[in-house]
Amino acid sequence: MTSRLLAYRPEMELPAAAGSLPLQHEDELVLAAQLLEVQGPQGFDAFLARQLDATVAGRQLRGTPLERPLRRLLAQALAPMLPLHGGSAQALKQRAARIFGMELEGLSPEDKEFELARHVVHLIDAVNTQLAQDGAARGSAAARAEAALLQTARTLAPGLLRHATHPPGGRQDGGRWRREGGHIVVLDC
Repeated sequence: MTSRLLAYRPEMELPAAAGSLPLQHEDELVLAAQLLEVQGPQGFDAFLARQLDATVAGRQLRGTPLERPLRRLLAQALAPMLPLHGGSAQALKQRAARIFGMELEGLSPEDKEFELARHVVHLIDAVNTQLAQDGAARGSAAARAEAALLQTARTLAPGLLRHATHPPGGRQDGGRWRREGGHIVVLDC
C-alpha cells in the first residue's frame, strides 16, 4: 500500500454560518486524544461539555434549551462505540467500517482507535455546527437535535442511520420503499 493512500484525508466541508467556524485540526486531535481517555457515561458527558466549549458553534449551544437533548442524543447514538479502547482490534475495525465507512487496514491498534476517535469528534462538531446554523428553526429542542444528527450522519456516519432504523433484535433484511410514479424509491439505504 502506498503512503499516498494512507495520507489521504478528505476534508468534509460544511457551509459555515456567520461566526460559526468548524473545529480546528489541532483541536480535533486534542479532543480525540481526550476521548480515548474517557471512562464511563459521566466521563463521556464531561467530554461532550469540553467539546461544546471548543468551538464557536458549540459555545452558542451551551446553556440553551438545545444543550441537554443534544448531549443526551449524542451519548445515546455514540454509546455503541464506547469505550473506544475496549474490545479487539478486529471488532474496532468492524465497528468503524460499519458506522463511518472507514478502512483501517494496515494501521496499528492504537492508530485505529485514534482514527475512530477523530471521526467521533468530527461528527460531534458537525452536529453542533449544523444545530447552531439552524438558528430559529421550529420544533422541540429534542426534534431539532435529532434532525441535526440525522442530517449530519447522512454524510459523515451513514452507519448510524442504519443502526437507528434497525433496532437491536429487529429484522434487518427488509427495508422501506415507496412508489413514485413508475419508479420505486428505496429509503434508508
